[in-house]
This record gives sequence, C-alpha cells and structure tokens, in this order.
Amino acid sequence: MPDARTDFHPKGPNLPRRNPEDIDLAAIKTDLEFLIERVERFRREQALRPLYVMVGSAGIVIAWIELFRRVCL
Repeated sequence: MPDARTDFHPKGPNLPRRNPEDIDLAAIKTDLEFLIERVERFRREQALRPLYVMVGSAGIVIAWIELFRRVCL
C-alpha cells in the first residue's frame, strides 16, 4: 500500500513526455503572436481609460455648474 509520504512528488506528477515530432511549432508561434497582439491592444485601450474618465467627469462638473448658474442665480 503506498504511503502518503513516499507518494508525494515536489515537482508534481510524472506526466508522459510528448513526441517532439508531434509538436506543431508553427501553430504555437501563431497562437503566441495572436496573444501578444491582443495584450498590446488591451494595454493601449487601458492607457486611455483614465483620460476618458477625467474628461467625462470634467464635462459633468461643467454641465452641473452651468445648470446651477442658469437656474439658481
């Protein structure tokens, strides 16, 4: 009967190795290029988000001040 102390592998379970001829390196390269492009696009979109928030907030504040000035003063 296997003991829990002797059955533990610090590097994880032993997985069967793949045959190097079966690995499609072109497909892996294509997938990596696609992921890199998506990450770069995501970073560009995220870089402009604070600017959109500041401009939108400023627009709301200006509209509120203008409305307050026209109605209450």
